Amino acid sequence: MKKSIAVILILVISLTGVFAACSKKDEKKSGSDEVTVETAGGLNDADTEIDFVEVEVTDKNGEAVTDADGKVQTEEVPVVIERDKKGRLVAYRLDKEGNKTNVTVPYDQQPTTKKKSKKDKTTTTTKKNTTKKTTAKTTGGEKTTEPEPTTKAISGVPKTSDSGTPVIFSDKDQQSVKNILEVPYLFKSSYENSQGVPIDIATHAAIWMAKKDGLQPSTFASGTIVLGLFKYFGQTVVNFKGKCNSDGDNANISYNSSNGTFVVSSMEEKKQDVTITRIEDLGNNYFKVTASVTNGDGKSKVVAILQKNKLDLELGFSVKALKWS
Repeated sequence: MKKSIAVILILVISLTGVFAACSKKDEKKSGSDEVTVETAGGLNDADTEIDFVEVEVTDKNGEAVTDADGKVQTEEVPVVIERDKKGRLVAYRLDKEGNKTNVTVPYDQQPTTKKKSKKDKTTTTTKKNTTKKTTAKTTGGEKTTEPEPTTKAISGVPKTSDSGTPVIFSDKDQQSVKNILEVPYLFKSSYENSQGVPIDIATHAAIWMAKKDGLQPSTFASGTIVLGLFKYFGQTVVNFKGKCNSDGDNANISYNSSNGTFVVSSMEEKKQDVTITRIEDLGNNYFKVTASVTNGDGKSKVVAILQKNKLDLELGFSVKALKWS
């Protein structure tokens, strides 16, 4: 049985739109103030449509692998979605470097391009249901309170102004959060998820993700950078290819529209330091993290909305919103 994972946002544009976004003519058009939560989810405004699809695990003979109870085993694989000549969606698997392969997998998701009306604005509501907690000992003997699946109902991504139930992360998870928030120059912009990811901080996240994966300054296939950003932010960074050079304000990375590659000329060294002061469970695997900041060019505090990242266990979380002050 094959089914698409619906937890991840599907954000795309067609191949024609990609080249158009990279041209000077359309850069002027894409510079308007029309980027909203609606376009962030639409086919017409994203750079590349990446999704994660659940497929059956097969052996070397192509037969489905089952467990002791005869249940077919599945795994999540990254794919890039394109349309064929008949307009049908086709999913091509990506390799470990984020490059497109010729291997296709069944894909039946139809990304929506419908614009939301004012009545459809996303709101965040929290019921008064309490969240069950369990207390377990870590390997170091430290007691860590971790939430079980929550009963709190949340519609959409929480805002940085929302509040939840205080929790304590394990040392490992706290270090993961610290690493994510110490991406060099991440403090340059604040945003709520409905506003879309700012291009300037996306350039720094892209370089950091490449460095995290052990890569050196080089020329990369666009899929490598786009997939890294998808993991870090848990969504596609709208118009990143088209705006990387004009709005990125980062000489260390550029996009070459003539061959569809990114050039990273230099990796970036650590800049700011963050110290976590409070973590709140907002439900649905969303967490609000408050931390003090030093060496942040005048920024002394950050509030971040993070989501558990099942697609990159090493990364641990994806960044959904940031407020620096």
